[in-house]
Amino acid sequence: MADIRSGATEFNAIVLPLDAAFETRLDAARQFWRALDRRPSGPAYGALPKQTKTRHILNLRVHDARRAGATYREIAEVLLSREAIAPRDWRDHHLRHKVRAILRRADHLVAGGYSDLLFYPHRRGQKPDR
Repeated sequence: MADIRSGATEFNAIVLPLDAAFETRLDAARQFWRALDRRPSGPAYGALPKQTKTRHILNLRVHDARRAGATYREIAEVLLSREAIAPRDWRDHHLRHKVRAILRRADHLVAGGYSDLLFYPHRRGQKPDR
């Protein structure tokens, strides 16, 4: 493929509709342009933030632990605490509620909510303008 800046007589263009997915399309066009120009693609638009990735990893680790038969207290001790939690303290421990909340999020992800990640940073409920 010849260098795209070599004075070709052809006119090249990309047409992008101004809809809800414009930024995603614009980034895809930018990456395409950079690939044609043999340059690195650069950071991807809409990449999950590091904190969100970490939270999803924790969700799935808690889900896996529960499926493997771990108790809520064992999950809290291994994944969320640096020290053991006494059985007498567990009933009112703040990590008990946190483990339950994480499991609710994990159950949602495993039940199909993970597919929402494919639409990030757009919301799945938004209908594209066509």
